[in-house]
This record gives sequence, structure tokens and C-alpha cells, in this order.
Amino acid sequence: MKKVVFTILKLLLVAVLTTGFFVWRRYSLNPEQKTPFPYIFNEPAPLIELNAPILIAGDRMGFYFNKFSPILAETISKDLAKPIRIQSIAKPGMGLHRTLHQLKSLKQWPQILIFQGASEEFSESKFNSSEIPLIRRNFALYKNEKIETLLILFPWLSRIIYEPIKQTKLAPSPLPQVIGEEDYLKKLETELLLFEQELVEVITLSKDRNSLLILTTTPINLETPPKSVCSFATTTYIEAEILRLRKLLKENNPKEAYIKSSKLISHFSGNSQLLYLHGQVAKRLGQIDEAINTLLSASAYDCVPWRVTEVHNSIIRKVARDHQVLLFDFARMLENDFTANTTFFDELYPQNLYYDKGMQQLGLVIKRILKL
Repeated sequence: MKKVVFTILKLLLVAVLTTGFFVWRRYSLNPEQKTPFPYIFNEPAPLIELNAPILIAGDRMGFYFNKFSPILAETISKDLAKPIRIQSIAKPGMGLHRTLHQLKSLKQWPQILIFQGASEEFSESKFNSSEIPLIRRNFALYKNEKIETLLILFPWLSRIIYEPIKQTKLAPSPLPQVIGEEDYLKKLETELLLFEQELVEVITLSKDRNSLLILTTTPINLETPPKSVCSFATTTYIEAEILRLRKLLKENNPKEAYIKSSKLISHFSGNSQLLYLHGQVAKRLGQIDEAINTLLSASAYDCVPWRVTEVHNSIIRKVARDHQVLLFDFARMLENDFTANTTFFDELYPQNLYYDKGMQQLGLVIKRILKL
């Protein structure tokens, strides 16, 4: 009997020690963070003194957007004794993760925060491909309502709950990366997961600090062809058919080209070049809605992450809707004028008149909200 009791006690001790070691190991390897982002910044963001009630944040698109902020200020300030001031922290290379890092360092938040970006989310490496399964597992835990509530009450439990991962350490300034097709496709789903969660984090911070957040979509130049077709989406047969489509268009035979391209995209939907050509054919035949939708799909299937895609804009719209955040759908404004001769200045930036129009519309919305 004594031997049985001793054995049981010994097993219990081993179990306690094993559990203790497991808990200690997780606790020592994990940082304390409610949201399990797979990256960490080496240094705090530089302090920025806020001197305006309206702040623009984002990447190169936000930086360009800010050039037209005087029109926004003028629209809001109409009939006011003192003009409204607008400040910007948007910079090229500032993926949403860096924008979020910068916002967290603000001692004082603006009355209104405008986000314009999503075009440089692959500007640097934020995680190792080998860590993807653990990253997704941690976010699955985070999205459990009970666990989320527990972490709000006891943030330190994150060091035990989450799977330890090797966090990527980010330098004070972005280190540009050249990402190949294989790595891009491997990381894409996780990158989009992080982008959505970073947006939610910005929303949470803005609500906590009583700041009115305005999310904006980013216009996509639908006339610019995709830069790369993913290797999984093309064959010698498809390439030959694309050449035939080009020949039909050159011969000014869009009707036959439309019939052919419609059949092709129904069988090979992931080929960005094929989608782009079908969109161009549909536009020539006056099928504008079909043309827009197909060209947006072409941007999403581009195998080089060089600009914003419709997937990012869809996430922005979804997050704004789910969290009841004000949305300025700048991209839709350009799409509604798709039949105009020239809507874009170059591959990325719309013509100035659209920025002027957008700023005026946004200014009127802000003026109405603030009851100025």
C-alpha cells in the first residue's frame, strides 16, 4: 500500500514539475501582449508633438493625400473665425504596423484621425514563414471571446496562453525587402490577417482615446495591368490563348474576344493577365460593372505586391462596417468615374481633381459631424 501511495505521489510530483516547467517556459519566452502580433520593434517610435485637431496617418498614399489637406481644412473652416489645422504622420514605407506603432506613442490623440494607406503592407518582412502555423493558432485563441475577455482583465496571462514564437525584430526605419512569388503566396493569408487585426487595434485605440476615426479606401488604377501572373495560374495553353485575345483586340474584334475571354476566366480564374484582358474587353463593349469587378480581381491576383489591392479595400470596408467606423470610400469614387478618359496621374495616384473633390466631400462630412 505504501508503495502505491509513494508511486502516486511521485507521479503527481512529476506532473506538477512538468506543468510548472511548461508554464515557466511559456512565461519566459512570451512577451506580454493582448494581441499576438509576431513582430516587435527594437525602439519606441519617435515622439511627435501634436499641434492640430486633425491627423492624417498612413503610408505613401497618405503622404500624397496630405498634399491636398489645405482643401480639406478650407472646407471645414468655412464660416469659422479661425481655420482648422491638419497635421500628418504619413510617410512612404509606413505599413499599417508602423502606423500603429507610431500612434501608440502619441501622448495626446487628435480629435479626428484619418487613415489612408494599405499600399505598402509588404514593404518589409514582419514574420518568418516557418512561424505561420503558430501565428494563426495564436490568433485563433485571441478571437475566442472568453480568452479575449480574460486577457483584458489579466494581460499577463498572454505569456502563458499563447504559443511561443520567434518574434521578428523591426528596426526604427523599414528595411525594404524583395519578396519572391513563393514567399509572397505563402505569407499572403497571414499578412491579410495581420492587416485586419491592426485595423481593429487602431479602432480600439481611437475609441479609448475619444478620437473620431475615419478609414479610407485607396484608389486602384484599373487601367494599369498586373505586373506578374502567379506560376500556378498559367500554362502554355493559357499563354497561347492570351496571345489570341490580344490579336482579336488588335483586329478590333472585341465581341469575339469577349466570348473567348469569358470562357477562359470561368476555367482559369486565378490568372491576373487573363482577368485584366477580359476587363478591358468588357469596358470596350460597355459592360462597365463587369469590367470594374474583373479588373479589381486582376489586381487581387497580381503576384507582385506593389500596390493596394481590392482585398485590402474589402477588409477596410468590412472592418469599418463591423465596428461602426466612419468610412470614406475614396476608391469607389474613382470606380464610379471609370469611363472618364484619364482618372489617374500615374500607376498609383489619381488626378488632382479627384483629390480636390474627395477632400471637399470629406470636409463636408467632418463639418456636419462636428456641427461647425
